[in-house]
Amino acid sequence: MVSTARRQQPPITIRSARAVELLRTLVGPGRSQAEVIEQALEQMAARGRTLADLLTPRINLDFDWEPPRSTLYHIEADLSD
Repeated sequence: MVSTARRQQPPITIRSARAVELLRTLVGPGRSQAEVIEQALEQMAARGRTLADLLTPRINLDFDWEPPRSTLYHIEADLSD
């Protein structure tokens, strides 16, 4: 990968409170946020896993999408007040 000055590279934006906290934990003296993110992405690429793979649940989730049958029956309203 060709190294380009940081100011010449396109910026990325992450809107995630969790990511901010993790970056604060991982960024230390002499380490930038960009280095931390690049290292994490390189590790993901080395494992051959995509973001979709990481977000897919490990256990198959089985949902019953059929709504429950209604048990309501017709009741005449008493409006004789």
